[in-house]
Amino acid sequence: MKIDSSAYQPTPKDDMDRLFPVLFMFLSFGNMIVCLGMVLFLQHPATYAICALLYAALVATELHFRIKSPISISMLVLYIGLAILDYETDQYKGYAGVIVFSWLSLLTGTLLLWEQPFTAFYSSGRGIKQLHYAVSIIWFFIYIISLLASILLMPHFSFLLVPYILCISCGILTIFLNFFWFGKNNVFQHEFIIGNFRFHRVDPTSAEFIRFCNFYAKHIYRPDNDGNGKTEHEISDVVAKVERELGLDSYIFIAEHEKHVIGCIRCVVDRPGRPFPLEEDMQISFDPLRRIGKVLYVGRLAVDPDYRERPDVLNGLFKCFVDLALSKDVSFVMAEGFSHRLPTYLKLGFEILFERSDPRHTIKMSHGYICHPVYLNFAKLIFHRNESEQSKYKFSIFINKYLVERWYKRNALLQIFKTNKKWPWRLSLNNIRKIL
Repeated sequence: MKIDSSAYQPTPKDDMDRLFPVLFMFLSFGNMIVCLGMVLFLQHPATYAICALLYAALVATELHFRIKSPISISMLVLYIGLAILDYETDQYKGYAGVIVFSWLSLLTGTLLLWEQPFTAFYSSGRGIKQLHYAVSIIWFFIYIISLLASILLMPHFSFLLVPYILCISCGILTIFLNFFWFGKNNVFQHEFIIGNFRFHRVDPTSAEFIRFCNFYAKHIYRPDNDGNGKTEHEISDVVAKVERELGLDSYIFIAEHEKHVIGCIRCVVDRPGRPFPLEEDMQISFDPLRRIGKVLYVGRLAVDPDYRERPDVLNGLFKCFVDLALSKDVSFVMAEGFSHRLPTYLKLGFEILFERSDPRHTIKMSHGYICHPVYLNFAKLIFHRNESEQSKYKFSIFINKYLVERWYKRNALLQIFKTNKKWPWRLSLNNIRKIL
Protein backbone atom coordinates (compact mmCIF):
# COMPACT_ATOMS: atom_id res chain seq x y z
CA MET A 1 0.00 0.00 0.00
CA LYS A 2 2.97 2.34 0.12
CA ILE A 3 3.52 4.74 -2.77
CA ASP A 4 6.00 3.64 -5.36
CA SER A 5 8.16 6.72 -5.89
CA SER A 6 9.20 5.45 -9.29
CA ALA A 7 5.63 5.36 -10.53
CA TYR A 8 4.24 7.84 -13.02
CA GLN A 9 3.60 11.24 -11.47
CA PRO A 10 0.69 13.29 -12.86
CA THR A 11 1.62 16.65 -14.40
CA PRO A 12 -0.02 19.99 -13.53
CA LYS A 13 -1.90 19.80 -16.84
CA ASP A 14 -3.24 16.33 -15.91
CA ASP A 15 -4.41 17.77 -12.62
CA MET A 16 -6.03 20.77 -14.34
CA ASP A 17 -7.93 18.42 -16.66
CA ARG A 18 -9.16 16.61 -13.57
CA LEU A 19 -9.69 19.63 -11.32
CA PHE A 20 -11.81 22.01 -13.37
CA PRO A 21 -14.37 19.88 -15.25
CA VAL A 22 -16.24 19.08 -12.06
CA LEU A 23 -17.10 22.79 -11.78
CA PHE A 24 -18.41 23.15 -15.32
CA MET A 25 -21.75 21.60 -14.37
CA PHE A 26 -22.40 24.62 -12.15
CA LEU A 27 -21.04 26.99 -14.78
CA SER A 28 -23.51 25.42 -17.20
CA PHE A 29 -26.37 26.05 -14.75
CA GLY A 30 -25.28 29.67 -14.37
CA ASN A 31 -25.04 30.11 -18.12
CA MET A 32 -28.50 28.60 -18.57
CA ILE A 33 -30.06 30.93 -15.98
CA VAL A 34 -28.38 34.04 -17.46
CA CYS A 35 -29.49 33.15 -20.99
CA LEU A 36 -32.97 32.23 -19.80
CA GLY A 37 -33.29 35.58 -18.03
CA MET A 38 -32.28 37.40 -21.20
CA VAL A 39 -34.76 35.43 -23.30
CA LEU A 40 -37.65 35.88 -20.88
CA PHE A 41 -37.20 39.49 -19.85
CA LEU A 42 -35.28 41.22 -22.65
CA GLN A 43 -36.81 41.82 -26.02
CA HIS A 44 -33.70 43.13 -27.69
CA PRO A 45 -33.04 41.85 -31.23
CA ALA A 46 -29.52 40.74 -30.27
CA THR A 47 -30.65 38.61 -27.29
CA TYR A 48 -30.56 35.23 -29.03
CA ALA A 49 -27.27 35.97 -30.77
CA ILE A 50 -25.69 36.88 -27.41
CA CYS A 51 -27.05 33.66 -25.87
CA ALA A 52 -25.63 31.68 -28.78
CA LEU A 53 -22.23 33.32 -28.26
CA LEU A 54 -22.30 32.54 -24.54
CA TYR A 55 -23.06 28.88 -25.26
CA ALA A 56 -20.42 28.79 -27.99
CA ALA A 57 -17.84 29.94 -25.45
CA LEU A 58 -19.11 27.38 -22.91
CA VAL A 59 -19.03 24.50 -25.40
CA ALA A 60 -15.55 25.45 -26.61
CA THR A 61 -14.24 25.55 -23.03
CA GLU A 62 -15.93 22.27 -22.14
CA LEU A 63 -14.46 20.54 -25.20
CA HIS A 64 -11.04 21.83 -24.14
CA PHE A 65 -11.48 19.83 -20.95
CA ARG A 66 -12.83 16.80 -22.85
CA ILE A 67 -16.46 17.40 -21.82
CA LYS A 68 -19.09 16.66 -24.46
CA SER A 69 -22.28 17.79 -22.80
CA PRO A 70 -25.42 17.15 -24.88
CA ILE A 71 -27.17 19.91 -22.93
CA SER A 72 -24.62 22.61 -23.76
CA ILE A 73 -24.20 21.53 -27.39
CA SER A 74 -27.95 21.29 -28.01
CA MET A 75 -28.62 24.67 -26.35
CA LEU A 76 -25.99 26.23 -28.62
CA VAL A 77 -27.79 24.80 -31.64
CA LEU A 78 -31.17 25.91 -30.24
CA TYR A 79 -30.08 29.51 -29.67
CA ILE A 80 -28.48 29.68 -33.10
CA GLY A 81 -31.82 28.53 -34.53
CA LEU A 82 -33.73 31.11 -32.46
CA ALA A 83 -31.32 33.85 -33.60
CA ILE A 84 -31.99 32.93 -37.23
CA LEU A 85 -35.75 32.88 -36.60
CA ASP A 86 -35.51 36.23 -34.86
CA TYR A 87 -33.88 37.64 -37.97
CA GLU A 88 -36.73 36.31 -40.14
CA THR A 89 -39.75 37.01 -37.91
CA ASP A 90 -40.75 38.16 -34.42
CA GLN A 91 -44.02 36.20 -34.25
CA TYR A 92 -42.65 33.55 -31.86
CA LYS A 93 -40.96 35.86 -29.29
CA GLY A 94 -43.60 35.40 -26.59
CA TYR A 95 -43.17 31.65 -26.90
CA ALA A 96 -39.36 31.49 -26.63
CA GLY A 97 -39.62 30.21 -23.04
CA VAL A 98 -42.03 27.51 -24.14
CA ILE A 99 -39.56 26.43 -26.85
CA VAL A 100 -36.58 26.38 -24.48
CA PHE A 101 -38.38 24.47 -21.69
CA SER A 102 -39.90 22.02 -24.16
CA TRP A 103 -36.46 21.22 -25.54
CA LEU A 104 -34.82 20.93 -22.10
CA SER A 105 -37.63 18.67 -20.85
CA LEU A 106 -37.36 16.43 -23.91
CA LEU A 107 -33.57 16.21 -23.80
CA THR A 108 -33.27 15.65 -20.04
CA GLY A 109 -36.02 13.02 -20.12
CA THR A 110 -34.39 11.24 -23.06
CA LEU A 111 -31.03 11.13 -21.27
CA LEU A 112 -32.68 9.67 -18.18
CA LEU A 113 -34.39 6.96 -20.26
CA TRP A 114 -31.00 6.29 -21.85
CA GLU A 115 -29.63 5.92 -18.28
CA GLN A 116 -27.23 8.80 -18.86
CA PRO A 117 -28.13 11.60 -16.41
CA PHE A 118 -26.77 14.81 -17.87
CA THR A 119 -24.61 15.66 -14.83
CA ALA A 120 -22.58 12.49 -15.43
CA PHE A 121 -21.11 14.02 -18.59
CA TYR A 122 -19.23 16.49 -16.38
CA SER A 123 -17.43 13.74 -14.45
CA SER A 124 -16.76 11.22 -17.23
CA GLY A 125 -19.29 8.91 -15.64
CA ARG A 126 -17.52 8.92 -12.26
CA GLY A 127 -19.10 9.91 -8.99
CA ILE A 128 -22.03 8.68 -6.98
CA LYS A 129 -24.75 7.56 -9.41
CA GLN A 130 -27.62 8.30 -7.03
CA LEU A 131 -26.57 11.96 -6.95
CA HIS A 132 -26.35 12.18 -10.74
CA TYR A 133 -29.82 10.69 -11.12
CA ALA A 134 -31.34 12.78 -8.32
CA VAL A 135 -30.09 16.06 -9.80
CA SER A 136 -31.18 15.14 -13.33
CA ILE A 137 -34.62 13.99 -12.19
CA ILE A 138 -35.15 17.20 -10.19
CA TRP A 139 -34.22 19.34 -13.19
CA PHE A 140 -36.44 17.26 -15.46
CA PHE A 141 -39.49 17.97 -13.29
CA ILE A 142 -38.54 21.64 -12.91
CA TYR A 143 -38.37 21.94 -16.72
CA ILE A 144 -41.79 20.25 -17.04
CA ILE A 145 -43.37 22.51 -14.41
CA SER A 146 -41.74 25.58 -15.98
CA LEU A 147 -43.12 24.56 -19.37
CA LEU A 148 -46.63 24.19 -17.95
CA ALA A 149 -46.33 27.53 -16.12
CA SER A 150 -45.15 29.22 -19.35
CA ILE A 151 -48.28 27.97 -21.11
CA LEU A 152 -50.98 28.08 -18.44
CA LEU A 153 -50.07 31.44 -16.85
CA MET A 154 -49.84 33.29 -20.15
CA PRO A 155 -50.37 36.24 -20.69
CA HIS A 156 -49.97 37.24 -17.04
CA PHE A 157 -46.42 38.39 -16.14
CA SER A 158 -46.09 35.33 -13.86
CA PHE A 159 -45.71 33.12 -16.96
CA LEU A 160 -42.20 34.61 -17.20
CA LEU A 161 -41.42 35.07 -13.52
CA VAL A 162 -42.50 31.69 -12.11
CA PRO A 163 -40.35 29.52 -14.44
CA TYR A 164 -37.34 31.75 -13.85
CA ILE A 165 -37.69 31.57 -10.05
CA LEU A 166 -38.12 27.79 -10.29
CA CYS A 167 -34.88 27.43 -12.26
CA ILE A 168 -32.91 29.65 -9.88
CA SER A 169 -34.27 27.70 -6.89
CA CYS A 170 -33.35 24.42 -8.53
CA GLY A 171 -29.83 25.70 -9.18
CA ILE A 172 -29.46 26.56 -5.49
CA LEU A 173 -30.81 23.13 -4.52
CA THR A 174 -28.32 21.48 -6.89
CA ILE A 175 -25.43 23.31 -5.23
CA PHE A 176 -26.74 22.28 -1.81
CA LEU A 177 -26.98 18.60 -2.79
CA ASN A 178 -23.51 18.56 -4.32
CA PHE A 179 -21.61 20.57 -1.74
CA PHE A 180 -23.42 20.14 1.58
CA TRP A 181 -25.97 17.37 2.15
CA PHE A 182 -27.48 14.49 0.21
CA GLY A 183 -29.66 12.59 2.64
CA LYS A 184 -29.09 10.95 6.02
CA ASN A 185 -27.50 7.86 4.45
CA ASN A 186 -24.70 10.02 3.02
CA VAL A 187 -23.49 11.81 6.12
CA PHE A 188 -20.59 11.01 8.41
CA GLN A 189 -21.62 8.01 10.53
CA HIS A 190 -20.87 7.89 14.24
CA GLU A 191 -21.82 4.20 14.35
CA PHE A 192 -21.78 1.38 11.79
CA ILE A 193 -21.29 -2.38 11.47
CA ILE A 194 -18.91 -4.28 9.19
CA GLY A 195 -19.23 -8.05 9.32
CA ASN A 196 -19.42 -9.12 12.95
CA PHE A 197 -17.80 -5.94 14.25
CA ARG A 198 -19.44 -2.80 15.59
CA PHE A 199 -17.69 0.55 15.30
CA HIS A 200 -18.90 3.63 17.13
CA ARG A 201 -17.77 6.96 18.52
CA VAL A 202 -17.15 7.17 22.26
CA ASP A 203 -18.23 10.15 24.34
CA PRO A 204 -15.57 11.25 26.90
CA THR A 205 -18.32 11.46 29.52
CA SER A 206 -19.49 7.86 29.03
CA ALA A 207 -18.43 4.64 30.77
CA GLU A 208 -17.13 3.39 27.42
CA PHE A 209 -14.50 6.14 27.48
CA ILE A 210 -12.78 4.44 30.41
CA ARG A 211 -12.92 1.13 28.51
CA PHE A 212 -11.16 2.85 25.60
CA CYS A 213 -8.45 4.36 27.83
CA ASN A 214 -7.82 1.02 29.56
CA PHE A 215 -7.75 -0.90 26.28
CA TYR A 216 -5.32 1.52 24.67
CA ALA A 217 -3.06 1.61 27.73
CA LYS A 218 -3.00 -2.18 27.84
CA HIS A 219 -1.90 -2.46 24.21
CA ILE A 220 0.87 0.14 24.31
CA TYR A 221 2.17 -0.80 27.74
CA ARG A 222 5.77 -2.01 27.57
CA PRO A 223 7.14 -2.60 31.10
CA ASP A 224 10.77 -2.69 29.91
CA ASN A 225 10.51 0.10 27.35
CA ASP A 226 13.11 2.91 27.70
CA GLY A 227 12.63 3.33 31.42
CA ASN A 228 9.16 4.79 31.04
CA GLY A 229 8.27 3.92 34.61
CA LYS A 230 4.51 4.39 34.22
CA THR A 231 2.13 1.59 35.09
CA GLU A 232 -0.68 0.54 32.80
CA HIS A 233 -3.16 2.35 35.04
CA GLU A 234 -1.07 5.55 35.00
CA ILE A 235 -0.91 5.48 31.20
CA SER A 236 -4.71 5.15 31.10
CA ASP A 237 -5.03 8.18 33.38
CA VAL A 238 -2.71 10.27 31.16
CA VAL A 239 -4.69 9.31 28.06
CA ALA A 240 -7.99 10.17 29.76
CA LYS A 241 -6.67 13.57 30.88
CA VAL A 242 -5.41 14.52 27.40
CA GLU A 243 -8.61 13.42 25.65
CA ARG A 244 -10.87 15.27 28.07
CA GLU A 245 -8.86 18.45 27.55
CA LEU A 246 -9.44 18.11 23.79
CA GLY A 247 -13.20 17.80 24.39
CA LEU A 248 -15.51 17.39 21.41
CA ASP A 249 -12.65 18.01 18.98
CA SER A 250 -11.44 14.51 19.81
CA TYR A 251 -13.25 11.80 17.85
CA ILE A 252 -12.66 8.47 19.62
CA PHE A 253 -13.81 5.28 17.91
CA ILE A 254 -13.77 1.75 19.25
CA ALA A 255 -14.31 -1.56 17.48
CA GLU A 256 -16.31 -4.16 19.38
CA HIS A 257 -16.88 -7.88 18.96
CA GLU A 258 -19.39 -9.57 21.23
CA LYS A 259 -19.34 -6.45 23.42
CA HIS A 260 -15.59 -6.63 23.92
CA VAL A 261 -13.31 -3.80 22.75
CA ILE A 262 -10.94 -5.22 20.13
CA GLY A 263 -9.64 -2.03 18.45
CA CYS A 264 -9.58 1.75 18.68
CA ILE A 265 -8.48 4.92 16.93
CA ARG A 266 -8.69 8.61 17.80
CA CYS A 267 -8.81 11.63 15.49
CA VAL A 268 -8.39 15.27 16.54
CA VAL A 269 -10.00 18.02 14.49
CA ASP A 270 -7.82 21.09 14.04
CA ARG A 271 -8.75 24.34 15.74
CA PRO A 272 -7.11 27.79 15.25
CA GLY A 273 -4.58 28.64 17.93
CA ARG A 274 -4.53 25.17 19.48
CA PRO A 275 -1.60 22.90 18.59
CA PHE A 276 -1.97 19.15 18.32
CA PRO A 277 -0.43 17.06 21.14
CA LEU A 278 2.19 15.88 18.64
CA GLU A 279 3.21 19.50 17.94
CA GLU A 280 3.67 20.17 21.65
CA ASP A 281 5.73 17.03 22.18
CA MET A 282 7.85 17.75 19.08
CA GLN A 283 8.08 21.49 19.80
CA ILE A 284 7.19 22.17 16.20
CA SER A 285 4.32 23.92 14.41
CA PHE A 286 2.25 22.53 11.53
CA ASP A 287 1.10 26.06 10.63
CA PRO A 288 3.05 26.13 7.31
CA LEU A 289 1.07 23.04 6.31
CA ARG A 290 -2.21 24.53 7.55
CA ARG A 291 -1.77 27.43 5.15
CA ILE A 292 -1.94 24.94 2.27
CA GLY A 293 -4.73 22.65 3.48
CA LYS A 294 -6.59 21.41 6.54
CA VAL A 295 -4.80 19.01 8.87
CA LEU A 296 -6.19 16.10 10.91
CA TYR A 297 -4.34 14.41 13.75
CA VAL A 298 -4.69 10.64 14.19
CA GLY A 299 -3.48 8.49 17.05
CA ARG A 300 -4.43 5.97 19.73
CA LEU A 301 -4.45 3.21 17.11
CA ALA A 302 -4.53 -0.22 18.71
CA VAL A 303 -5.89 -3.63 17.70
CA ASP A 304 -6.13 -6.76 19.83
CA PRO A 305 -3.49 -9.27 18.61
CA ASP A 306 -6.19 -11.91 18.06
CA TYR A 307 -7.93 -9.62 15.53
CA ARG A 308 -5.03 -8.03 13.66
CA GLU A 309 -5.42 -10.42 10.75
CA ARG A 310 -9.16 -9.74 10.42
CA PRO A 311 -9.55 -7.34 7.42
CA ASP A 312 -12.90 -6.00 8.61
CA VAL A 313 -11.33 -4.57 11.77
CA LEU A 314 -8.70 -2.52 9.93
CA ASN A 315 -11.24 -1.55 7.24
CA GLY A 316 -13.59 -0.26 9.92
CA LEU A 317 -10.93 1.77 11.71
CA PHE A 318 -9.75 3.06 8.32
CA LYS A 319 -13.31 4.12 7.49
CA CYS A 320 -13.63 5.98 10.81
CA PHE A 321 -10.77 8.36 10.17
CA VAL A 322 -11.15 8.61 6.37
CA ASP A 323 -14.86 9.50 6.50
CA LEU A 324 -14.13 12.06 9.22
CA ALA A 325 -11.30 13.55 7.14
CA LEU A 326 -13.60 13.71 4.11
CA SER A 327 -16.36 15.41 6.09
CA LYS A 328 -13.90 18.02 7.39
CA ASP A 329 -12.26 18.69 3.97
CA VAL A 330 -8.87 17.55 5.29
CA SER A 331 -5.79 17.58 3.04
CA PHE A 332 -3.10 16.21 5.37
CA VAL A 333 -3.12 13.66 8.19
CA MET A 334 -0.47 13.50 10.92
CA ALA A 335 -0.11 10.57 13.30
CA GLU A 336 2.04 9.22 16.10
CA GLY A 337 3.63 5.94 15.06
CA PHE A 338 5.02 3.74 17.80
CA SER A 339 7.59 1.22 16.59
CA HIS A 340 5.20 -1.71 16.96
CA ARG A 341 2.42 0.28 15.20
CA LEU A 342 4.44 1.52 12.22
CA PRO A 343 3.62 -1.50 9.98
CA THR A 344 -0.10 -0.78 10.42
CA TYR A 345 0.28 2.91 9.55
CA LEU A 346 2.49 2.12 6.56
CA LYS A 347 -0.10 -0.41 5.40
CA LEU A 348 -2.69 2.39 5.39
CA GLY A 349 -0.47 4.56 3.16
CA PHE A 350 1.29 6.69 5.77
CA GLU A 351 4.96 7.62 5.40
CA ILE A 352 7.56 8.29 8.09
CA LEU A 353 7.64 12.07 8.32
CA PHE A 354 11.34 12.71 9.06
CA GLU A 355 14.50 10.92 8.04
CA ARG A 356 16.57 9.03 10.62
CA SER A 357 19.20 11.78 10.58
CA ASP A 358 16.58 14.32 11.67
CA PRO A 359 16.26 14.68 15.50
CA ARG A 360 12.48 14.87 15.01
CA HIS A 361 12.46 11.32 13.62
CA THR A 362 12.08 9.97 17.16
CA ILE A 363 10.25 11.80 19.95
CA LYS A 364 8.95 11.03 23.42
CA MET A 365 5.22 11.47 23.95
CA SER A 366 3.47 12.81 27.05
CA HIS A 367 2.67 9.29 28.28
CA GLY A 368 6.37 8.48 28.19
CA TYR A 369 6.68 6.26 25.12
CA ILE A 370 8.81 6.79 22.03
CA CYS A 371 7.09 7.37 18.69
CA HIS A 372 7.96 8.21 15.08
CA PRO A 373 5.74 10.91 13.49
CA VAL A 374 4.07 9.65 10.32
CA TYR A 375 2.25 11.54 7.60
CA LEU A 376 -0.38 10.90 4.92
CA ASN A 377 -1.04 13.19 1.95
CA PHE A 378 -4.78 12.65 2.21
CA ALA A 379 -5.50 15.00 -0.69
CA LYS A 380 -3.33 12.87 -2.98
CA LEU A 381 -5.03 9.70 -1.78
CA ILE A 382 -8.47 11.08 -2.70
CA PHE A 383 -7.64 13.24 -5.70
CA HIS A 384 -5.75 10.50 -7.56
CA ARG A 385 -7.72 7.58 -6.17
CA ASN A 386 -8.37 6.21 -9.68
CA GLU A 387 -4.76 6.50 -10.87
CA SER A 388 -2.84 3.27 -11.35
CA GLU A 389 -0.09 4.28 -8.94
CA GLN A 390 -2.69 4.85 -6.23
CA SER A 391 -4.22 1.38 -6.60
CA LYS A 392 -1.83 0.16 -3.89
CA TYR A 393 -4.01 1.95 -1.35
CA LYS A 394 -6.90 -0.46 -2.01
CA PHE A 395 -9.37 2.34 -1.30
CA SER A 396 -11.94 0.63 0.87
CA ILE A 397 -15.40 -0.18 -0.47
CA PHE A 398 -16.74 0.88 2.91
CA ILE A 399 -15.79 4.55 2.50
CA ASN A 400 -18.72 6.96 2.09
CA LYS A 401 -18.75 7.65 -1.67
CA TYR A 402 -20.82 10.82 -1.36
CA LEU A 403 -18.32 12.33 1.09
CA VAL A 404 -15.55 11.49 -1.40
CA GLU A 405 -17.36 13.29 -4.21
CA ARG A 406 -18.27 16.24 -2.02
CA TRP A 407 -14.64 16.54 -0.82
CA TYR A 408 -13.45 16.55 -4.42
CA LYS A 409 -15.88 19.26 -5.56
CA ARG A 410 -15.31 21.50 -2.55
CA ASN A 411 -11.53 21.25 -2.91
CA ALA A 412 -11.75 21.89 -6.65
CA LEU A 413 -13.63 25.10 -5.86
CA LEU A 414 -11.15 26.02 -3.10
CA GLN A 415 -8.03 25.44 -5.21
CA ILE A 416 -9.21 26.83 -8.55
CA PHE A 417 -7.45 30.19 -8.17
CA LYS A 418 -4.28 28.83 -6.53
CA THR A 419 -1.07 28.02 -8.39
CA ASN A 420 -0.45 24.32 -8.96
CA LYS A 421 2.56 24.48 -6.61
CA LYS A 422 0.12 25.02 -3.75
CA TRP A 423 -2.25 22.21 -4.66
CA PRO A 424 -2.02 19.84 -1.65
CA TRP A 425 -2.02 16.66 -3.75
CA ARG A 426 1.09 17.81 -5.60
CA LEU A 427 3.27 18.05 -2.49
CA SER A 428 5.79 15.26 -2.08
CA LEU A 429 7.15 14.08 1.24
CA ASN A 430 10.33 16.08 0.57
CA ASN A 431 8.20 19.20 0.04
CA ILE A 432 6.52 18.62 3.41
CA ARG A 433 9.87 18.14 5.15
CA LYS A 434 11.13 21.44 3.73
CA ILE A 435 7.95 23.25 4.77
CA LEU A 436 8.20 21.99 8.34
